[in-house]
Amino acid sequence: DPLRPQASAFAPQGDHGSIYGGSPLKTSMFGGPDLERQMRTLPPGEVGQPPPMIAPPSASFGGQGQQGQQGHHHHHGVELHDRGWFHAESNRDEQEMLAALHMETIQRAVDERHMKGLCPDARWVNDPDAFPDLGLRGSMTSNGVIPFPPHDQQYYVRGSFDPLTSRLRETAVPSHVVDEFGQSAWVRLVDFADHADACHLFDESSPHATHFGRIRQGALDTGYLTEAMQAVALRPKLARRLFYCWDVRRSVYIARIYKHGTWMRVELDDFVPVGATSRDAADGNVPICCRSEYFPYVLWPSLVEKAYAKVHTIRGSSNAVTEEDTGGWEAISGGGRVEQALADLTGGVAGRWHTCDVSVDRLFLYFYELQRDTLFVCRPHETNCERHGVRLNPYYAHVVNRACVFEGKPYIQVFSAASGVYDGGLQDITVPFSLLHSEEYPETSAEGFFWVTATDFHEYFDTIFECRLVNCGDVSIPGMPPPRIPPPISPRTSAATSPRAAVGKRHQAGWFEWVFANPGEVSADNAPEFTVMVPEHSAPCDVIVSVEQLDSRMLMRSCIHTNPVPVLVKVYEHIEGRRYYSSELVCKSNWLPVRDSMVAFTVLKGGEFKLVVEFPDLYVKVDRMIFRCYTSRPQCMVTAAAALAKHYLVDPTGPPKAQRATLVGSVRPDRLDTVYAPQALDDEHDCLRKPEFDIAPGWKDLQNEFQQDCSIM
Repeated sequence: DPLRPQASAFAPQGDHGSIYGGSPLKTSMFGGPDLERQMRTLPPGEVGQPPPMIAPPSASFGGQGQQGQQGHHHHHGVELHDRGWFHAESNRDEQEMLAALHMETIQRAVDERHMKGLCPDARWVNDPDAFPDLGLRGSMTSNGVIPFPPHDQQYYVRGSFDPLTSRLRETAVPSHVVDEFGQSAWVRLVDFADHADACHLFDESSPHATHFGRIRQGALDTGYLTEAMQAVALRPKLARRLFYCWDVRRSVYIARIYKHGTWMRVELDDFVPVGATSRDAADGNVPICCRSEYFPYVLWPSLVEKAYAKVHTIRGSSNAVTEEDTGGWEAISGGGRVEQALADLTGGVAGRWHTCDVSVDRLFLYFYELQRDTLFVCRPHETNCERHGVRLNPYYAHVVNRACVFEGKPYIQVFSAASGVYDGGLQDITVPFSLLHSEEYPETSAEGFFWVTATDFHEYFDTIFECRLVNCGDVSIPGMPPPRIPPPISPRTSAATSPRAAVGKRHQAGWFEWVFANPGEVSADNAPEFTVMVPEHSAPCDVIVSVEQLDSRMLMRSCIHTNPVPVLVKVYEHIEGRRYYSSELVCKSNWLPVRDSMVAFTVLKGGEFKLVVEFPDLYVKVDRMIFRCYTSRPQCMVTAAAALAKHYLVDPTGPPKAQRATLVGSVRPDRLDTVYAPQALDDEHDCLRKPEFDIAPGWKDLQNEFQQDCSIM
């Protein structure tokens, strides 16, 4: 079959070779941001000749003059005390053990207090003023039980509501049974049901279901989080991994969130705030948070949002507003990045790309090969849909569920979270009836699924968010291709014997993991560089990398969000000599104002690869940084340090030893305003479509816009 996937989706093809190879900008040194002035490329015959001496960067790892700021903020029991790059040990196993211990302790305490008449409903509340402190302090690397009382203090940024600066919608302000102090009463999720025993964390009525249904966004502006959760909902095994354990009868839930290179164990009760009734009374008497389409009988989406909000809430006191308070439930509102939420929920590595930067056949092969271990969130191309009358619903999340070849043609199955059928008519003519009713693919249109050809998908969908599931094991559904990564054999394998190299730990996902952190300030003066060495016997080997910044939502002191610094990551292949690297870029990340910069490449032949980080200018600084690296084969070596010397680019002497393994960072040069500066994102419209986008501006709005234009002129 000529259309059946045979070759890799990442092999160079046609005119796209320069695009997939990276940016057309070539510089001779990549030790600093201002590189064009020192350009020099040596021909192959001069590789062994030393170039003129060039002074190394003024700053180095741990060198003099490095005034790296030590991080003082701590949350969930994790605190950093040193400067420079250090290897962070995984707390995965410890969190599993503590989750079981804390669940048993809380259950026992609830039963004891219920027998004494001190807890009439026999349910837990995460409030030390209502339920005694059980002394669950965690450990040096894992958090203890953090109080999260059902008070509005936990909801608002810094614990108090400021109507002048708040961007909350009217329905997103807690307003259920407000007392004389202006505090609302939170309600248990089980109290929304006719009977508490009818509530479940997951839908247990269909144990072999291939999805967990639609996720409804709540009153908060958390469409990005809803999109990420909707992708997770299509992988039931992955959705269950969002919780270590739970006890619905006692209202005890222990969620699992990945943040800043570490696993966070989040203990929860089921109290949630309730907002005002909407104008059409459609959302009356419902929680402010997101909900399952089966709410109140299925609770997991609401509890995941609460866990996500708790992670972004830091409080100095459980019953009073203090100067130490930062973040809050409100902090996760106001929009956000889908790739960030995907990484936080799954522990994966995420990024974005656009369908216009890839050909149709490569797009299909990409989905087909990665569908088993990658999540894909997609957004409709509104301009093309409107031009051709294709009525996709941009107000709701869309997720790529499958890709298959049927009767010799490529098809992609998409899920829409909108109520009813919103396939835009794409599957009515071009999709065979036998595919729509195939027993191998049991999902139906009534459930929100529809099939499209690869060509139609390329035309009517635009932005794609991908998340490589490097921390989740096999969470695929039936009917998918076999695994690309072999299952793990041993729980731990040494990466190298070098004292500078960390040990890569293999977990149940089959990947070997390294995590490095820098708790100080990182800038062009001490720009980090990372080395990945793959021995010859370990090739071919997939390498997936994420360079991450601190999430500013946790430290918010106002309702204004701060965008991360645009960070560019480039990958170079080592050539003969000490500091010579190929001028042919292996790959690069996006250069966007997002928290995580992702690259992925496949090593075809053993060698050394240098990953360098570039900033927009010499003056920007990043407060704390995390580096995560995952390899599919053992015996690799990964190191992290500040750049101490310049590296020289030379013409390659042979075929490349590695090739790009992701579409993230693949941008057609003609779509770039300049290759010397980051790309901008439209913060207002980088989201699901909102109803306010459809409201025609009034006379007052036009008058204000005219006055602003005149003031600028």
